[in-house]
Amino acid sequence: FCTKLTASEKAAGRLPEGYEYTLPTEAQWEYACRGGTRGALNNGKYMSDKFECDEMDEVGWYWYNSDYMTHPVGQKQPNAFRLYDAHGNVCEWCLDWYGDYPTGPVTDPAGPETGSHRIMRGGSYGDDACDCRSAVRSYSSPSESYDFCGFRVALTPIPVNKDMTIPLSADVSLDMVWIEPGTFMMGSPEDESGRYSDETQHQVTLTKGFWLGKYEITQAQYKAVMEWNPSEFNGADLPVEQVSWYDAMEFCVELTDLEREAGRLPEGYKYTLPTEAQWEYACRAGTRSALNNGKNLSGVEECPEMNEVGWYWYNSDEKTHPAGQKQSNAWRLYDMHGNVEEWCLDRYEEDYPTEPVTDPIGSSTDLNFVLRGGSWGGAAYDCRSAYRDYGAPNEVYINVGFRVALVPVK
Repeated sequence: FCTKLTASEKAAGRLPEGYEYTLPTEAQWEYACRGGTRGALNNGKYMSDKFECDEMDEVGWYWYNSDYMTHPVGQKQPNAFRLYDAHGNVCEWCLDWYGDYPTGPVTDPAGPETGSHRIMRGGSYGDDACDCRSAVRSYSSPSESYDFCGFRVALTPIPVNKDMTIPLSADVSLDMVWIEPGTFMMGSPEDESGRYSDETQHQVTLTKGFWLGKYEITQAQYKAVMEWNPSEFNGADLPVEQVSWYDAMEFCVELTDLEREAGRLPEGYKYTLPTEAQWEYACRAGTRSALNNGKNLSGVEECPEMNEVGWYWYNSDEKTHPAGQKQSNAWRLYDMHGNVEEWCLDRYEEDYPTEPVTDPIGSSTDLNFVLRGGSWGGAAYDCRSAYRDYGAPNEVYINVGFRVALVPVK
């Protein structure tokens, strides 16, 4: 229906440029349903009874007033956004696959990348009041149809599929995730467990979006571009290590040249290492906690919170592990905590500025370059989002690798 409506409106010259009709995401649906409210229902009220209540009768058709059938749209009270029947009448399909909610803050969520069931929202004429609340979630196979389930359409900007998969060889590819520009607090608060003095918290604004590798560069990816593998630990899906800062930058230059020759390089972009600010912004993905799963450390050395998101001293068996086995952050980036430390573009500067900064690039004089994320050989506090390390650019280490960024050429 949405596809046909988009086509017919485009043919009629009525479709806004860059827009399409589709189903709302689950987040869009609940945001619109609530209309600014925080109550159980979008009239701002809570329910006096979870089965039958006057508050639900004001806004929707449900088991106790529907006579077990649908009713003409728009007969009940709308919400503050002038939307009708967001509670009851029929459940409404959403765009997302069903999955567990993240625990940290998120921006423009669209649910899991894959699944077996799609979200349904709002409850129906056959439900109790508690199953028609603003927050209630249900789901079903997308191939099923029901007499209690319908939908409403959304007219949304066409999503530019900015995530990219770059073929490096016949059987090796590189996944890149688009990172929107934004403002965040870089560094750590003074009461964060395990923090160091070089983590002064300050506001950073990044004015340009960029792509970042979904995973740390693997040995297979490195070999596909550089035609050799320097790693101590052996495995195609393991992160490459024993690469210097210069080696990592050479990889980026070579990859840029290869992609330009293949005609796949976006105009005005190049592959490089992320700046330290880009790295932490992407790692945090909207969180302010010690780890990017929205959690702080219950122990600075060993803790279950770190075990969720990365390989470190207490779970790594003193070695690297295949990319992407731990929980990703909200922006679908893996292994930002642990496995291998990651080279950044910046030279290390011990003292952060205290005032807000825009697009920082670190020191211009220090001999060492920034390392971020901690590694399989570190304790939990040395794998925090704010943790900073550094190394000489010509040195190689068995716990240091990198991930690439695709950024605008200045």
